[in-house]
Amino acid sequence: MKRFMSARSVLLTSACLAWISPALAQDATVADPAAAVEEQPAPVEVETEARQQTVVVRGQFIPDEKRNTSEVSALIDEGDFSLQGDGDAAAALARVAGIAAAEDEFIYVRGLNERYSTALLNGSPLPSPAPLRRVVPLNLFPTSTLKSVLVQKTYSPNLPGEFGGGTVDLRTKAVPDEPFLTVGVSAGIDVQTSLRDGLMYDGGETDWLGIDDGSRDRPSVADGLTREFGRQLTDNSSLLVMQQGEVNPNGGFDISGGTRVDLNNDVSIGFTASGGYSNEWETKRGERSFGAINSGTGRLEPNQKFTRDSTQNTIGLNALATIGVDLFDNHEIKFTGLVTRSSEKEARIVSTGLDGFTQEDTRLRNDYLEWIEQQLWSTQVQGEHFFPGLHDLKVEWRGSYSEALRDAPYQLSNIYRIADDGSLSLSNSPSANRMQFSRIDDDTTDFGIDLTLPLDRAGDCFFFCETELKAGYAYVENDRKATSFIYDINGVAGAPGPDGRFGTNRLDYIYAYLFQPDGPGFITEIKNDGFPQLYLATLEIDAGYVGLDTQVTPYIRAAVGVRFEDAIQAVDTQSIGMDLSTNFVEGVIDEQDWFPAVTLTWNPIDAVQVRGGYSETITRPQFRELAPAVFNNSETDVTFFGNPYLVNASIKNYDLRAEYYFARDQFATIGLFYKDITNPIEEVLVPAETVQTSFINAPAAELYGFEVEYEQVLPMQQWTGWSFFDDRELQLKANYTWSDSSVDAVGEVAVNVGTNLNPVRGFEDASGLILDGRQLQGQSEHLFNLQVGLLNESARSEYNLLVNYVSERIRSGEILARGIPAFLEQPPMTVDFVWNKGFNMGGGDYEFSLNVQNLFGESYEAYQESGPDKVFVDTYKQDTVFSIGLKRRF
Repeated sequence: MKRFMSARSVLLTSACLAWISPALAQDATVADPAAAVEEQPAPVEVETEARQQTVVVRGQFIPDEKRNTSEVSALIDEGDFSLQGDGDAAAALARVAGIAAAEDEFIYVRGLNERYSTALLNGSPLPSPAPLRRVVPLNLFPTSTLKSVLVQKTYSPNLPGEFGGGTVDLRTKAVPDEPFLTVGVSAGIDVQTSLRDGLMYDGGETDWLGIDDGSRDRPSVADGLTREFGRQLTDNSSLLVMQQGEVNPNGGFDISGGTRVDLNNDVSIGFTASGGYSNEWETKRGERSFGAINSGTGRLEPNQKFTRDSTQNTIGLNALATIGVDLFDNHEIKFTGLVTRSSEKEARIVSTGLDGFTQEDTRLRNDYLEWIEQQLWSTQVQGEHFFPGLHDLKVEWRGSYSEALRDAPYQLSNIYRIADDGSLSLSNSPSANRMQFSRIDDDTTDFGIDLTLPLDRAGDCFFFCETELKAGYAYVENDRKATSFIYDINGVAGAPGPDGRFGTNRLDYIYAYLFQPDGPGFITEIKNDGFPQLYLATLEIDAGYVGLDTQVTPYIRAAVGVRFEDAIQAVDTQSIGMDLSTNFVEGVIDEQDWFPAVTLTWNPIDAVQVRGGYSETITRPQFRELAPAVFNNSETDVTFFGNPYLVNASIKNYDLRAEYYFARDQFATIGLFYKDITNPIEEVLVPAETVQTSFINAPAAELYGFEVEYEQVLPMQQWTGWSFFDDRELQLKANYTWSDSSVDAVGEVAVNVGTNLNPVRGFEDASGLILDGRQLQGQSEHLFNLQVGLLNESARSEYNLLVNYVSERIRSGEILARGIPAFLEQPPMTVDFVWNKGFNMGGGDYEFSLNVQNLFGESYEAYQESGPDKVFVDTYKQDTVFSIGLKRRF
């Protein structure tokens, strides 16, 4: 007889063998399962009087994180961050099977865009500073502050019920076992930007820190929109005048350290702290357009063409502090504080050219000066307690309060007319000269407790010998306040500068003239049904769950559970100073939901696991999608407004996955997935003079696909016999995901047929808004990652070549009523090279790194297609970036 055992089941199988043969059980009992895994990779021969039997350890190479759970998951840690050279969580996650990055900030999991993903920090939900999303931008989290990132792709009831593509748990660095201190510096060159001329403006004195010094504060409006108010808006030339100048190289530094103090045999305290600063520049030059059907030719043609030139300076700051207390070996309490900031300072010129329909030369130039601060800070306390006297009961609890901020003060835009001789004159058309002040404050309060009670059966057993009962409760409240103040500057026609010259393009001269005591300038505040200034939003969830995780047989494990959530989500849009007596909450979703989940894990033969799962989850509309307020995305120059009649999307998830682990950290997997979605939320283009989008609940959709992963260290010296590989290993990592989806357009969808402040529910045929059978927004058919590494442990050297490819996807939907096709986007395929080299010098331990990003300078493209016609909506080149770093460990 031959039996195969997982590492976790060594003791269990020994007990089962006792039921078969007492003599066999006596010889096969193992005191330490982990030791059995390490020390007994070969079959163990066991003699009995009747016959010789062989016990083979099953699953000895399966990692604990994947063996002890039935869920499909992926884990990347500090070693992966170093090998891949990724500076933030979004970039690192783009290497994981089934995950694609969007806008270098968000992730799409298995073809579902960011609204179908949830981000947690040490298990607690996070607020978001993103104006269009409730999901936090993952580029806010430098990998230097993270211990690991876990992506769970199948649902389990201990997670929030808002689950579509997956849940991302960002895990900060833990308390160390011994003292350490690491200091690092870096410098980089963008071949298109660094040491070349770029667009910029002076701004405030502390801009280099990513913190506004107050120069951009909105003046007081206590006395109304007087000429003095206009003068205060426009008297700082450092905020008005766009310049050209040489762009500095990129740079940054980080520091981290920690220690552990044993107060006595029962109490230990540990401390960890880290901080970092980065200053990076990027230039984007390209074209921008919008295609429509020319009624005269019936062809898709650009109705207007633009050229875009921008330089953006991004400054990052982060700090992390952790205090951990270990009590009597069975109790641990941890306090964590994290703050991370990203500030963007951009100067941008968008110039118009020929109109595609009329061939009229519009010759306009739009100038933009912007400053955007994003900040997230979180405070957490967590506890983990083990009670041997209560049947080994394990209690885990957490509490957190987090705040996110997006502050965009003093966003300036001006339109100039270009004369035949190339000179500029400021336009006096409505909204041509505008200042905008917007701010988002988003906070989240979270409390949760999880209980795990083992119910292992003593003595002889074969079925259900090892069982865990699980239960928990969670409360989450997420609140958001978003304001936007828009001021138009009027009276600029024929305005000379203070030197008496007419036609000057120096804004500081023109505005100084406009708002002198007898000047012709005046300010108009945009405040009406079309542009409400404020929305308030809240989401409150009470949740509880129960579950059972059991070893059905020595080789089959099952997890069954259900979660209940009572949630209310509301959005109220207002205009400040207007009559609010008739105002009401526009978007309300008040629901109670049950989320069942069942997964099975089977260990059929040595080192192979097969997982299958089914679950039901939802995705809620994001606040901005519910708020009927207008917002302009400065990255794409597209205007968004919400739909207060959106409802939750419900999802049925099916998963099947086989995993083969042939050595430590070496494996091959293949997984199948299918999702049946009711009321998926889709972004669609809407008929308007400018490019605008809104959101609808499509009637239904389905998504399906497969993903494969392969990781192995290849014994090249054995295969080739080359001495070059004596101290070196070739590491290969690859993953590929294929997926497809189909949106059902049969049925009606709810839309707002009123105004933003007075919405009215209406219905339209879905087939008039979306193309039946098209793919889901954000879904790519192909995702591919390849990592080839040459590792030399004795020389402390690592060379890695990394490839990332994402096929085209829908950026925003079509306008069927006008025959306008969807916006498609093709992210650039990137090829990166990373070299890490450790060495000792002068008694110090150092690590040098060289990182070359986007070796071939691939470009980003967004476009529309209709038959043979193709219109490029947005294009720009992303050039190669060279960076070096040096770390010193003390």
